[in-house]
Amino acid sequence: MVRVLKIDKNENLLETIDILYKQVWNHSIKERLIKHSNYKGFRGYVINSDEGDIIGFSYGYTSSPGQYYHDLISNELSQIEYDKWLVDCFEFVELAVHPLYRNKGYGKLLINELLRGVKNRTVVLTTQSNNQSAHNLYQGLGWSVINESFIPENNDNTYSIMGKVLI
Repeated sequence: MVRVLKIDKNENLLETIDILYKQVWNHSIKERLIKHSNYKGFRGYVINSDEGDIIGFSYGYTSSPGQYYHDLISNELSQIEYDKWLVDCFEFVELAVHPLYRNKGYGKLLINELLRGVKNRTVVLTTQSNNQSAHNLYQGLGWSVINESFIPENNDNTYSIMGKVLI
């Protein structure tokens, strides 16, 4: 039976999350995760396997003007879209599940656990436009595409901005 645990600033836990992230995305997240863990509304969860290995994690925080991604996304939205999606928003920053554990419901479990109890009106995320499995997962959980052709700074990939109304 897997266990879902809160992410804290335990050095060993952060290192293990970083190892998993490198396996999934081929670069480090540790420095960014430490920075984000100090943001208002930060929350995150890991899933441990029966053997105690981290097989996935998710995290996010309250989105606010002046934060890097909040400002990038706001530049892509009309004023009406901004008011709807970013004024009272939780930003879903990361979801990573080890490739051997995908398509077993762990991503859905992490998303639901992360959003349980969030008091913001909306939640937004970005995902690669060509990542159909991610789109299917999020849309199956009630998310909608806000913008299909978002290209972050210093990036050649096209992303979709997706959102969900929470309250």
